Amino acid sequence: MVDKMSVSDHVPFGIMVINQAGVVKYSNDIALDMIGGSKKQVDHAKILELIPESNVIKAIKTGYPSIISVHKEKKPPIILYECSMKDENNHSTGLIIMFHASFVEHLAYHCKKIGELKQELDLIMDLVGELVTITDGQGRILRVNEACERIMGVKRKDFIGKPMDMLESEKIVDHSSTKKVIEEGRSITIVQTTKSGKRLLVTGYPVFNEKGTLEKIINISKDITETEELSKKLEETKELARQYQSELSNKAVLEEHEPIVKSRSMKNTYDLINRIAEVDSPVLFIGESGVGKEFFAKILHEKSIRKEKPFVKVNFGAIPEHIMEKELFGDLRYGTKGLIAAAANGTLFLDEIEKIPLHLQVKLLQMLQENEVHSTGDLETIHVDVRVITSTNQNLEDLVKEGRFRTDLYYWLNVATIYIPSLKERKEEVPFLAQYFLNVFNKKYNRRKTFNQHLLQAFVEHEWAGNVRELQNMVERLVVTTSHDEITDDQLPGNFFKRPIQLNRENLSLKEAVDLYEKQMIEDILSRCRNMKEASGKLGVDPSTLSRKIKKLNIEIAKMQYRF
Repeated sequence: MVDKMSVSDHVPFGIMVINQAGVVKYSNDIALDMIGGSKKQVDHAKILELIPESNVIKAIKTGYPSIISVHKEKKPPIILYECSMKDENNHSTGLIIMFHASFVEHLAYHCKKIGELKQELDLIMDLVGELVTITDGQGRILRVNEACERIMGVKRKDFIGKPMDMLESEKIVDHSSTKKVIEEGRSITIVQTTKSGKRLLVTGYPVFNEKGTLEKIINISKDITETEELSKKLEETKELARQYQSELSNKAVLEEHEPIVKSRSMKNTYDLINRIAEVDSPVLFIGESGVGKEFFAKILHEKSIRKEKPFVKVNFGAIPEHIMEKELFGDLRYGTKGLIAAAANGTLFLDEIEKIPLHLQVKLLQMLQENEVHSTGDLETIHVDVRVITSTNQNLEDLVKEGRFRTDLYYWLNVATIYIPSLKERKEEVPFLAQYFLNVFNKKYNRRKTFNQHLLQAFVEHEWAGNVRELQNMVERLVVTTSHDEITDDQLPGNFFKRPIQLNRENLSLKEAVDLYEKQMIEDILSRCRNMKEASGKLGVDPSTLSRKIKKLNIEIAKMQYRF
């Protein structure tokens, strides 16, 4: 046994062999030093007398190994690995391998460092913000970052170990940059089209070893699909801006310009306005607040036969109720003729018609039916010829049912109804509207501001609860408050990106609700950021922490719309 084990005297750890009775049959010099005994004292001694903590007998009987820590007086702590093995007669024998605790800690440290280096490499690859792949010299994929799921639509685990030729054969990409690097032995840059229709700008870098042999290839792919699309939009916007610039040189005011019509819903609305402008019937504009009902009422007036006559606006939401009658119908005692009379032969625009009191609804209906008005304090009547256009962001039919709006007045006003879509129904018009307002405010404030592509994208993705009015106010705010000529999405106010997160709390524990809220918040931030670094900054956490949370919460990167 000893002869066969002589090699063990040269290994840097202790070895002991124990028989089924628990008697030491062999121990090397390092083992003797670790437990503090001589060869004579240790060999043929009971293992439990030498090391009471030992589980080697149990390991022999069960076949299951164990690891224990042993502290000997005046000796450094040692780690024992105890297991069962077969001797030359095929009998079960115990084996104890002994390590100094410092050696195990040193080993663990280096294992930890290897893990940290791998984690740092993964983090660096993810922070690049683009698709990164690393292959061996034959083009077999060794590593790929998480952007592959978003850009290629293929999970990372399905990439590793596969040859890059597979991407071509399965039509995932139209041609391989790796193959071109292998063929030419130099860095190359190509434009690649993916199966999903994305356009990628790919640069492949060869890595050679000290012998000059191609060892690895690193590919960095940038998604330029959005850039190309936005470039087209910006060209259209520039052309539109030039048209508006020439229009601004005439005497017409802003509201008298032709509207921006890029969506099907607005085209239908504008076609209806053009048809109705030719007749003289009442018109009711409906739509959310800020969609531009007054703007289109003025267009309707400008296209009508009354365009040379006055356009008078009455905003019932801005006039106190106690003076509303005098403002509308005039007051003989003060010599005022009222807004209705001021609109004679022209157009009377009654904004927020739902806010007119019931007692004035009667008087307004009488004016509409008889084309006459009675000023306050005057028994005589004044003949008026006006076209009436009204607008509301409320459902007048509901107000009629509730008794807050007269049925006869509603039917009189609702001869022709025109719906103005909200911005969320015509998002394709947002970049053009934004550029239009930018031109207007650049001229007004003598500025030379421009929008970058990411800002326009942020505008398109925003919900715009206040519609065109909110967009116009936002553009004006950015023009007057930003310090650089190029306005970027980083200069948007902090609350611009805040979106309500909805939780269905039914049957959720507190922990589940917190996890769901956290998941939705992270997904919301990720959808609006260009890379992990930006997203982690907005969330106030380290990129590595964000990566762990993404994995923990099972957030599917492939389905996100952010530009990593």
